[in-house]
Amino acid sequence: MFIHNPALADEVSALNAIYGDGVLAASFSSDHHTTLSLKLPSFAFSFLLRVFDDYPQSSPEMIGVDDLVESLKPEAQRAAVYLGACMRAVHCPETVSLFDAIEEFETICRSLDLQCQRSEGVDHVPEAEPANRAEILRDLALRARAKTEVRLAEESHFDIVDCVTEGVVSTFLSREEMTCCGQSIPIKLIRQRCDFKDDFLEAFCLWLQERNAPNPTYCPWEDCLTYIPRRFVRQDYARCPFCDRAMCMLCKKKDHSGVCRQDKKLNALITGSGWKFCPCGQLIEKNLGCNHMRCRCGEEFCYRCGKAYERRMPTCNCGLFG
Repeated sequence: MFIHNPALADEVSALNAIYGDGVLAASFSSDHHTTLSLKLPSFAFSFLLRVFDDYPQSSPEMIGVDDLVESLKPEAQRAAVYLGACMRAVHCPETVSLFDAIEEFETICRSLDLQCQRSEGVDHVPEAEPANRAEILRDLALRARAKTEVRLAEESHFDIVDCVTEGVVSTFLSREEMTCCGQSIPIKLIRQRCDFKDDFLEAFCLWLQERNAPNPTYCPWEDCLTYIPRRFVRQDYARCPFCDRAMCMLCKKKDHSGVCRQDKKLNALITGSGWKFCPCGQLIEKNLGCNHMRCRCGEEFCYRCGKAYERRMPTCNCGLFG
């Protein structure tokens, strides 16, 4: 039978290709809705589904089963309730969802051993515990409700541009969580709906990044002290995009020459090798000679204790050798 809804027609073809021909078929189709017959291998009857013409915007509905005798059995009634709840729980507007609903339903059936009158001829199947059934249905209902609330918030509440604008400004000034009437405001929505200038939006987005960063980095230069976004940070250094000056990410201080003394791996190597730092920060190794060191920066110091020389004379009692 011809299906008027193109999205539904494509999904029916795909599901029949996955599960086998005849698993999903249309028994009625019009501009208003389509009635589908779903025949799953685990059941001796078919489920009847009603899909409206705006699908996948709206969720499919459960009508019942196609067999009058089977429809009177509690097992068939429970199965129909489960499948209907699964369709509501997995449905997302603008996204076809019958495959996800079937997979969810079969998972529940396996977990509860709910196999209503198998095609092999089994007449009786042990019932699942009522508490388990109630828990599963409650979980499916909560999932469906949560998706509905999100959709309503996006479609209705955030149409109030003045409310969103007020929430953004209040958030930016108070430096608190970005909410409007208790709901989070997506930054994409702010760009689309609010008439803010580009410089304000840029500052607002930068503040959001700073607020959500687990370990924010700040420029160490006293005349800047600005938050540095993550994209400007490298493993051992960062460059501030505002003042264009660099900083060491190991010690979180201004950029310096030589190696950083906060480098733990390097410190372990230095300790093991007996190397020393010049007061200027350069790393020096003595391979022979006395303890009187002269760095390429011009600084003179004792290699043993690190104290500086004054007028080429030691200020310590370490001695030239030893």
